[in-house]
Amino acid sequence: MIQFVRSRRGNVWFPFLLALCLSVPVHAQTNISGKPGLIYIPSARQTDDGAFELGYHFNPIRYGFRYNRRHSEGIYFANLTLLPRLEVNINLLRVNNELKRGQKGIGDRQLDLKYLLLKETHKRPSVAVILSAPFGIDNSLSTNALVASKTFRLSNRIFADVTAGFGSPVFIQRDESEKSNYNIFNSLEIVRKKDFDYRYLSGPFGGFNLRFENKAGFMAEWDSQHLNAGIYATLFKRWTIQAGILNFDQITFGTSYAVNVLPLPRKFHGYQEAARTAPADAVDQQKLLNNFENLSIDSIAGKVAYEQRLYRNPYLGMLEMQRALGDSSVKEYVPMFQGVPIGAYRMDKRISYRPLAKREMRSRRFLLNQYKFDFWLQPVFAASFGYREKNLQSNTSLLLQTQFYLWKGMSVNAGVLFPITNDLDNRPKIVRPAPVFLNQFLASGKHFVSASAGYFYNDQYGLNVQYRHHDLSGRWSFGLEGGLTGLYYYTKSGIYYENMDNLLLIADAAYKLSRPDLTLKLFRRQVPGR
Repeated sequence: MIQFVRSRRGNVWFPFLLALCLSVPVHAQTNISGKPGLIYIPSARQTDDGAFELGYHFNPIRYGFRYNRRHSEGIYFANLTLLPRLEVNINLLRVNNELKRGQKGIGDRQLDLKYLLLKETHKRPSVAVILSAPFGIDNSLSTNALVASKTFRLSNRIFADVTAGFGSPVFIQRDESEKSNYNIFNSLEIVRKKDFDYRYLSGPFGGFNLRFENKAGFMAEWDSQHLNAGIYATLFKRWTIQAGILNFDQITFGTSYAVNVLPLPRKFHGYQEAARTAPADAVDQQKLLNNFENLSIDSIAGKVAYEQRLYRNPYLGMLEMQRALGDSSVKEYVPMFQGVPIGAYRMDKRISYRPLAKREMRSRRFLLNQYKFDFWLQPVFAASFGYREKNLQSNTSLLLQTQFYLWKGMSVNAGVLFPITNDLDNRPKIVRPAPVFLNQFLASGKHFVSASAGYFYNDQYGLNVQYRHHDLSGRWSFGLEGGLTGLYYYTKSGIYYENMDNLLLIADAAYKLSRPDLTLKLFRRQVPGR
């Protein structure tokens, strides 16, 4: 699928650094697969919306899931509370010290979902169901379980978290080879855990966590097979280190780091706080106004129209404009995209929106001399995982991109690509043109159109048109997309083309959640055969 994406200047690592540095503290103690829990068993503990945990656990030889009593294992994981009550867990199990060089592969990948059926109350425990995706080939950590947890307050600072549950003795996986891994719904079969050397969560399990606030604790559990015990400590409110003894026999250990991805960046809070205190002086106001293009202030109507290409989030541009204008009579803000006004926003206690009338759309002038020269650096990374001969094949490049406008709504995107590494395919590492294409953007009320022609990303050239019907004050939106493209890439002797015979048709419906700031989209894609 080709999509018109407007990349902006800024550090590609910024969202990740922001999460690591500015998030509110969340509890990070996790079980062997990265879920909230004890040592091996999961719990029904409710996590905060937007809670994100990542880390590593070591599993000793005698209790290996994949090669029991032959190899120890390292388990890497990430766990995200995607929606209220819903957690998504991804874990990667890698075998340690495998003797056959080049036969290790990337490891066993697994996707798990946890849904909180009941929240904990004064009298009632929390109850959750955990399901492993059934399309894995080697789901050594398959977790299909019903679990309940209850917290008891023993003193002002000491708590006991008690967990009990039942793990399914069977699970579904694919009887398939990774070399013919083409259809995730092929060759599904029911597997009995008793046929494995180690039966993870097969039957009843339970345990407790005796903790000192959220800073440290002692854990003991029955994992349906063995009795385990362990301790943990949380440092700097986010980083947890833990260790345990399995069946009083072998040591396991791990670490995890927890953040929350929902809070607004500190810069947003800074502008909001500044708006409530002292207004910006004349020098600061001029500096802020320099961040905007095609600026026009209508003091009679109380509106300001502007375009900003500095920040990915338009809300930050709105906050800057509000601070730059100070105590002026402006009450409505009209951001533009490629010279096309989007709508009118008011920033009172809550942000409100209204579509512009046709006369307001026509009154917005396009002043080409009001735009600055614009360029940015954009990293490009593509990778393929799972080949035994090479676990990770990647293609990394750096784009020097620019964008300039021809008329209202029409822009040219161009640049130069500098290759850095490439062991993903046989494309030559030569400096070459970046994707070059024309884009026409149109907006009218609830209707938005983006039409592009040229050389796109993903080695495709041709035509692409996207339409979206969206009341920006509502939650629902609907879209259509069509494209006719062909393959192209640069060789040392020139450019290689194939015919434009890739036809793409997509229809979708999307719903935006208020918390977290997330859009769910269902679409139907039709790609006719050649």
